[in-house]
Amino acid sequence: MISSILIGLVAAFVAAIPVGLHFYFKSAAWFSPIWILGVTGLALVWQRFLLDQKPGPRVYDGLADLFIHIHSSSSPDSAFRWMIRGCISFLLALTGTSVGLEGAAIEISHAFVMQTRARSARWFEQKRRTDAASALAAGIAAVFHAPFAAILLPMELGMGGRGISVVVASLSAFIFGRFFSGLTHLPLTDLPGAFYNFRDFEPRQVLCVAVIGLAGGLLGAFVVRFIRYFQESLLELFQTETWMRILGGGVLLFLVALVYRAGHQNAWEYFEQVLWGKRAATEFPILFVVQLMGLALVLSAFGTLGFFWPMLALGATFGSVINHYLFSDLASFGAVAAVVGGVALWASVLDLPIAATVLAFEITQNFHLLIPCFLVGLLAKWVRVKLKTRPLFEKDLEARGVSLIDGRSASLLNSVFVKDAMVIDHENVHEHEPISELYGRVRKSRYPFLPVVNAQGNFLGLLTIDMVQEAWQKDAFDRKKSPLSQLLEAKDLIYRAGTKTPSVRANDKLSATRGLFENTPCVPVVGDDKRVLGLLFVYNVRLAYDREVAKRSLSFEDREA
Repeated sequence: MISSILIGLVAAFVAAIPVGLHFYFKSAAWFSPIWILGVTGLALVWQRFLLDQKPGPRVYDGLADLFIHIHSSSSPDSAFRWMIRGCISFLLALTGTSVGLEGAAIEISHAFVMQTRARSARWFEQKRRTDAASALAAGIAAVFHAPFAAILLPMELGMGGRGISVVVASLSAFIFGRFFSGLTHLPLTDLPGAFYNFRDFEPRQVLCVAVIGLAGGLLGAFVVRFIRYFQESLLELFQTETWMRILGGGVLLFLVALVYRAGHQNAWEYFEQVLWGKRAATEFPILFVVQLMGLALVLSAFGTLGFFWPMLALGATFGSVINHYLFSDLASFGAVAAVVGGVALWASVLDLPIAATVLAFEITQNFHLLIPCFLVGLLAKWVRVKLKTRPLFEKDLEARGVSLIDGRSASLLNSVFVKDAMVIDHENVHEHEPISELYGRVRKSRYPFLPVVNAQGNFLGLLTIDMVQEAWQKDAFDRKKSPLSQLLEAKDLIYRAGTKTPSVRANDKLSATRGLFENTPCVPVVGDDKRVLGLLFVYNVRLAYDREVAKRSLSFEDREA
């Protein structure tokens, strides 16, 4: 608990420093493009003479590295390496590049928790998940002042971890962030004021929101591929020389800022200007291109976790473009279109429709946006999925040779058979058994699911306790006139349900269960002869996975000893 509070304190302190420097030293040329070359040179030296001289990955992709840290107990990644990454993100955000303050807050908080944890903690995946999720939540809460979205974000990413630790880290970061703002008299951004005149959606506004959702999904797929193109291009050009990628990307970033100085500013300030209409609508297309190129170059050359604010600002610009060019600036709708666009891009690129919706509510304090933002997020995500494009961090992981399935390592899931995770103390039901007998059996069964088999023992379908009880109670009203309980059989209930229950084979790997538990909590396990051998629940998969993680951790620990 104390550790979670300290994580929040560190994140809030890191997030407050650049804001304070910008506020109290307004005359300083913080956003001068020349600073980009200075940060590039410093990052190059750190990479060439510090990080490259120590064991560990040379490439840094931000969120992907958090997942790699979680799923690689033997990885030589260190607190020192995360601290260097945090310092680079801090300097990039300070000098106005396309990096959010949340990057430095998360990375330095993660370095802190890695340094203060006992060395043996790295052998426990649950602790690594908790550390990563707590740092991520603390950084988001400290910068966005949105603690509930910060709590949901690692959950939606499938990061897991100890829930109470994540909650405490998020709330403490939010409280300390407010404290530092009051202590230094820093002005808090007045985003809710931009929605003062907005109440209910009109028909044309609803249409605008729908268009932003559909177009946001298309844009998200494009953004993922665009950023990956930059990353792969620099990687192919300079191969293993990471410091050369930093040099090349930094110089290109300097040239972009030099050519269009108006687009070189912090993402959170730019987002506020879009919301309040302080930027001319005719600037939006060129601003969007400049900001996107800047973000792609930063992620390709430096790597950072500070892409949440830039992605929100890009989405806000896109939503404003839709509102201006397709709907001729709907009255009192510019700020709404911007926020909806930000939610659409978050949901599409980062796969975070729920966290994006809650974030939109927390920064706007407007209940009228909840449902529209949620629907837009789902729509944008659906479009991106239909275009067969995975979220950005999953593409980064794939390029690094790491694959995740619902937040778990695919390599571990592929090493465990379904038969090693299933339960076998279940009861089968014959297809001709009447309801009168089923009702008694289901009440005595250990599980509220009964596999139905035919005379040869082949699997036909799955009955649930709800299906049996509903049929039993429906017949109870008129049992004397029509004793259907003696006539209605198990197979009739399956046909009446009209749904086909998925099944897995006993010799399948656990990775074969991906997506099967979305519509049902239980999946029957059948053999090659289609006979029912057991039942598989979500918690069985989790237990088998955790058992394999523990076995591997012990083997690594013994090998190291």
